[in-house]
Amino acid sequence: MATETRDDLSRLVKERRAELGLSLARVVAACGDPELNVSWLSRLEHGQVREIPGRERLAALARGLQLPFRLVATACAAQFLGLTTINSEDGAAQAIVDRLPEFTEAELLQVRAIVDAFARSRPGSPSDSDG
Repeated sequence: MATETRDDLSRLVKERRAELGLSLARVVAACGDPELNVSWLSRLEHGQVREIPGRERLAALARGLQLPFRLVATACAAQFLGLTTINSEDGAAQAIVDRLPEFTEAELLQVRAIVDAFARSRPGSPSDSDG
């Protein structure tokens, strides 16, 4: 079975850098990670990085690109682990799902319903007072 190549993080980094109008060197400087360099960032943008970036590296990328860590981590999980996320309708909960593209429409609806139910059941959720 052929494995689909994902580029979620590479695309996110490249598009965000272009959106901010920053050079590779400016992003590297803004990241504040002394081990991150222009060569690595360029290889990431071109889909040539094969090792999964660690949490610190992802946090540095988020900082340098002025993005929420969760967005960068989600893109990393998709690109390097093939994981896909499903968010609750209100954005309060998120599930990471393996092999999501293989799910039927009915299965996708079930997973989304579970994530929505979890979000509603959390203390402080808008429907928490419905009890």
